[in-house]
Formats: sequence, structure tokens, C-alpha cells
Amino acid sequence: MAAIPPQFWLWTAVALGAFSVVYWRISQGQIEARRSQVMAKQRAIAITLGPKIVPFREQVEGWVRELAADYPGDFVDPAAAADKISTSAGVYFRLRMSSTTSLKAIRSAAQASLHDGFTSCLFVHVGAPDPTRGPVCRVTADCRSGLLCNEWNVCSEPPRPYNMRLAYRALRVLSSDWTDEVHEADTELGLNAYDRDLDSVAKRDVPVAIELLSRSRYFTLVLDEDPAGGVPPDAPDAGETSDERVQREPHAARIGIWDLKTRSPLLRLKAAADGHFVPVGDRAVATPATLAAEQRQTNSCALALAARDALSKNASAQAP
Repeated sequence: MAAIPPQFWLWTAVALGAFSVVYWRISQGQIEARRSQVMAKQRAIAITLGPKIVPFREQVEGWVRELAADYPGDFVDPAAAADKISTSAGVYFRLRMSSTTSLKAIRSAAQASLHDGFTSCLFVHVGAPDPTRGPVCRVTADCRSGLLCNEWNVCSEPPRPYNMRLAYRALRVLSSDWTDEVHEADTELGLNAYDRDLDSVAKRDVPVAIELLSRSRYFTLVLDEDPAGGVPPDAPDAGETSDERVQREPHAARIGIWDLKTRSPLLRLKAAADGHFVPVGDRAVATPATLAAEQRQTNSCALALAARDALSKNASAQAP
């Protein structure tokens, strides 16, 4: 080693440095080429599928902000019928009033919109399977044809009413956040994952969303106002989100129902989400999480019954 001239090590270091620079430039070129392919595919999806679903999202967001504005009072369209609304295909969306301040807040809150006691007590779907049981999934591509990866990450039949959360999930690949993630990906392996995500959404989620939205007749919206005392504190061992804590406490909520064909309002109602749950049987479960869930569903069901009552009284008033 001592006999090797110092110049040898100098030129070796220079060669290795040059090789590293060339390799990095080639690697970066391949990554940028792959990134361009993914973005081109996203633009193609936006052009072909976006016009079929984005206008519906924008219409829904307009109704959300309309119902969240200064409340003009209750309203029931004379043609509105509870039985028809409860048995027809529809779309459901629920979020807190505090999440309606901007489009970004609405879209973020959509991730927490789930079927609940309101949908169970207002809508009728005879023979519907248990949406919490089935093969576990992360995306719809994990499910066999005809099934959808629902909000419980289970492969199931498309729900009735269709949860707007699933439409927002399908549209995530067209969002600026998704685009930013793609631009930040620094490996070809990561970009391949985004490419597979695009394929899954384009082939499964978006077509299903378009089909269900096109078949739906009514859109139902529930906006939860925070309780008078503010968002209640965490209940020990209940494991609730802030939205769930609001739904557990007695509070006011606004209910809106629109006809998707005519885009006209059928119901606007402000009601109290204040139900009373009575356990039955000797084997009632009394864990904090169960008690909190039961109260949330009871309050939500009270809202649904208030909406059904308003629609039923309207029908009685219109009867000869």
C-alpha cells in the first residue's frame, strides 16, 4: 500500500465521484420520467372521469355551505314523501358545522362521514348485508368484482344510501394533496405505488361512484352543531373522535334533503339530537365504548325520526 503513488488515490476518488454524479443524474432522469408518466395518467383520468363526478361534488359542497349559512327556518316541500325518500337510492353526507368553513375543511371532514343511527332509522334497505363483515380491504381493487371497499375497510355491496365519503375517497387522486405527494416521491418504487393507486381508482372506485351517483334520487345532509357547552371531553376508555363526542351529547343538528333530478330542496329542518337509550335483557354490555356508541346512535336516530315526522305531517296536510 505504501508503494502506491498518492496520485492513484486522488484519481480513484475523482472517478468514484464522477461515477456517483452520473449515476445520480441517470437515476433522477428515470424518476422524473416515471413521475411524468404518473401525472399524465392522472390528467387523462381528470379529463375522462372528472367531468362525470366533480360537478356532483361541487353541487354537494354548495348545498353544505347553503345549509350551514344563516338558518332561514324549517321548510318541507309539499311533494316530499317520507316513504319515497326512505326507499329510493340516495346519497348521504354528515359533518360538523365547524367543518363547513372552507372547501378544504369540508373535504377533510368527509373522511369521518359514516353510516350511523340516522341512516338506520330513516332509510330502508331490505336484505342489506352487515357492512362490517366481509373480506378485509384497503382499496376496492382488493375486492372481487361487484363489491366495494367500504368505510369499515370491508368488501361489501355498495351501501344504500351511498356515503359521500366514498365519492371523496375516489376523487382523492385528482386532489392537489395527492399531486403534491407524487411530486415529493423520490423513488421509482414510491411512484409505482401511486401509479397502482391511480389504476385502482380509475378502474373500480370512480366508475362505481359515477354509477351510484347517477342512479341516486335524493341527497341527504346532516350538519351537527356543537353542544351549548362546547365539545365534551373524552370519556375514559371510549375511544371517540371529536365528531363522535359531539354526536354523543344532546345537541342541535340541521337536516337537509334535496331532489337530485330537479336540484330542489325537499326538507330543511333543525331538530334536537337528544334520544334516550334503554338497554334490554340481562346481557347488556356496559363498557364505556359501547355505552358511548349506543348514545350516539340513539341521538342520531332521534334526528331521523324528527325528519320522518316532519315529512309525515306534511303528507297528512296534503291529503284530501
